[in-house]
Amino acid sequence: MIKSSIILFLTCFLLYLPFSREPDYFDSETAPAIVVQEGDSIVAKYNEFGKPFQIKLNSSHYRSKIGARIEVVYELSHPQKAAVNQLWGYWLLPKELAWSFGLFAVLLGVAFATTHRPHPSAIAEQLKGEEGPKTKYQ
Repeated sequence: MIKSSIILFLTCFLLYLPFSREPDYFDSETAPAIVVQEGDSIVAKYNEFGKPFQIKLNSSHYRSKIGARIEVVYELSHPQKAAVNQLWGYWLLPKELAWSFGLFAVLLGVAFATTHRPHPSAIAEQLKGEEGPKTKYQ
């Protein structure tokens, strides 16, 4: 039960990921961006049809990557809505992972609790062995 539940959960979770990203991965464009420092903040600068845009980045994570090229995913209708195309922060979000795995653990616990130790009267009823009506060829 646990193996099949884990496989089912991971399949559903991996199918959910590409369609739940913001900006949407399938309806968006990607562009190369350059990590630069502007004052105290670190931003990624990219261009859409010659018009410059920028998104603010986490200073502690990108301080050592100033001058590097990264890939940015943005919506064509709103190029200012962008995200860095990376595993942690775009594809996997800590809050989303905590909720989904927490809910999975609770539901698995409920399923295990209801099927692991059946009530003695339920066992006695099954052992009594009253069979249902037989079909013509049994």
